[in-house]
Amino acid sequence: MILIAADLAFLLLLAVFWGIAGVRIGRAAGLGNQAGRAAYRGRGQLALQGCGFIAALGKIVTLALLGGRDSRFVQDTLPVHLVLLAIPLAAVVILTIPKLWRIVRSVQKELRSGAAEGRGGAIFDAKTVLPVQAAGWGAALDLIVTILFPEDSANAGGLAVILIAYAVIVGAQWAIWRRRSRPNDRSGSSPARRRSLRIVVAAIVVVVGISGWFTLSSQASKLPDRMNMMSGRMDYGGGPEAEMTSVGGHGEMPGMMNDSSSSSGFVRTVSVTDLTGPRTGEPDERFTLTAEKKQVKLRSGEVIDAWTFNGQLPGPELRVKQGDLVEVTLVNKDIDEGVTLHWHGLDVPNAEDGVAGLTQDAVMPGQTFTYRFVAEQAGSYWYHSHQQSSEQVQKGLFGPLIVEPEAGRPFGEQDITVMDPTYVTLDGSETNWLNPIDRRKIEPGTPVRLRLYNTGNWPKNFSVSGAKFKVDAIDGTEVNDPGELENVRLELAAGGRYDVTFTMPSAPVYVATDPASGLLLSPNGEGDIPKIADVSAFDPLSYGSPASTPFGPNTKFNREFTMVFDNKLGFYDGKFERLFTINGKVFPDTPMLMVKEGDLVKTTFVNRSLVPHPMHLHGHHMLVLSRNGKPSAGSPWWTDTLNVALGDSYEVAFAADNPGLWMDHCHNLDHAAIGMTLHLAYEGVTSPFEVGHQTQNRPE
Repeated sequence: MILIAADLAFLLLLAVFWGIAGVRIGRAAGLGNQAGRAAYRGRGQLALQGCGFIAALGKIVTLALLGGRDSRFVQDTLPVHLVLLAIPLAAVVILTIPKLWRIVRSVQKELRSGAAEGRGGAIFDAKTVLPVQAAGWGAALDLIVTILFPEDSANAGGLAVILIAYAVIVGAQWAIWRRRSRPNDRSGSSPARRRSLRIVVAAIVVVVGISGWFTLSSQASKLPDRMNMMSGRMDYGGGPEAEMTSVGGHGEMPGMMNDSSSSSGFVRTVSVTDLTGPRTGEPDERFTLTAEKKQVKLRSGEVIDAWTFNGQLPGPELRVKQGDLVEVTLVNKDIDEGVTLHWHGLDVPNAEDGVAGLTQDAVMPGQTFTYRFVAEQAGSYWYHSHQQSSEQVQKGLFGPLIVEPEAGRPFGEQDITVMDPTYVTLDGSETNWLNPIDRRKIEPGTPVRLRLYNTGNWPKNFSVSGAKFKVDAIDGTEVNDPGELENVRLELAAGGRYDVTFTMPSAPVYVATDPASGLLLSPNGEGDIPKIADVSAFDPLSYGSPASTPFGPNTKFNREFTMVFDNKLGFYDGKFERLFTINGKVFPDTPMLMVKEGDLVKTTFVNRSLVPHPMHLHGHHMLVLSRNGKPSAGSPWWTDTLNVALGDSYEVAFAADNPGLWMDHCHNLDHAAIGMTLHLAYEGVTSPFEVGHQTQNRPE
């Protein structure tokens, strides 16, 4: 994060210093016989350029540090930096500074001798001025590209547009200086009418060009009325490709056959609808969740309009035991947009995953859908709608799913679920259902388990004040030999979970994401909030003790994928947005990651954007191998939702052991809704479902 911010800050300083230098040297060139002022401005130029070169040095250092962390942070941007920064700055060193230095010294001598009259106009000629102005324009254009269109520098077409724009700007500056150098046109001005006409024509050209770009880009970005989410480019991650490269038919992929044979070079196909949990047998636990609009009274007394499961906010806790056959019936009472149920973090069979348009159709009002699966993993999970999830989760369609270990909970343990309390009401305003503070009575000496959830879109910092504690599990998976922590801030990824355990002391314990609202535990249910101390950040990479894993950093992987995150301004489905891209693309142009069952897969995340991205892979848990080149040194860190902070790179790995078609997306659901999503596909798996404006399915 610091390196990304520093790199951007140095680029901003480059644009400021060289922009001011370009403007001032242009003005100084028209000083006529004001040699004294020219000399004064020459000294100012040297000072400005010195500051500009210091900023350039800072930019070089941050680029080197980022490149040392992971070359993918900088390799795509180097051609742009070379043309827009390095070349004009080299021209300043070669052409401008030596002449500027000689002229300033010469004019100072002539001023002392009284022989400098009439020298001003000739002091700063085109060869002196143009490199400085080119550096200013280059730094400004580089800043614009970095903030608004960073991925455009990574492809030939975008790079060509950037370089042509820069060439036009510098060429226009050169033409102006050629005109100003003519004997009869030293003022650099033209008759007012001609100048005004040129300005008007230029403005019209710019407006027409921008309007045309907006119109064409808006139309090109519109999503199809109907499409299969498996369409698009395949990325095989360096692994073998199937022999067939194209097969006709709805929802089919390369290397597939529609019959039941499995001849050499082809893969027998199976539909996601066949990849179900057990269809027969009496379930150990049976639940019904009814999606409905309802007014809900919060702890604060405020009454809000919400979208709920069973009229509750959040939805009812579903608690089962490891190994249970679970049956959940979803009933849509009155959610016009349709709903589904996705089991976040629980690796269920593909048909039970609950993604509208990929594994099922959205459940419309009056309809039902039944999910059946075996809860094989103990831990803290949650459920939410995966139909328009960016809206429906914030409006209340989610709840906790707890899978208790087969051996049972420790005797006497108090098990408390703490879900991030921010809620967006139907009118778009935010409220907090834990306001005021939730107070609970717990006897000293009682073992306590807090299940911390972040159901929002951004990382949340949880603090536990008043007791020493352990992080017992991350995203449902137990930590090996967790150490005791105190005054440590727990940053939790959007969609992520931590299980925190401690023994209740005789004094109050406060758990919160902010001082104003939280959970206060005390022996009598009363007491004051303990002081929230200055805290350090919890680092899962080095927490706990190492243990054996089925694969690791030295494993020979069957497939290796890379995801580079950027941001840009552009259109998505006809609307102008700030987009967040994966390898320069947004859905449906993002690649589909193709694997075979049994593959060991390595993925590298590189976040070059200006915000964090919590990456969530459905149906699998990822093992974190390294962060920023530093290997994992603590307990094996298994996660289903990994927060990739700005400026960070991660290497993770997983086993392709759950066949299907799986979402792999940013769990800042607002980002996913504008295309920050792709899919993991197993060869041979097809889907009959579609998304689009003429379907009922809106997966994000």
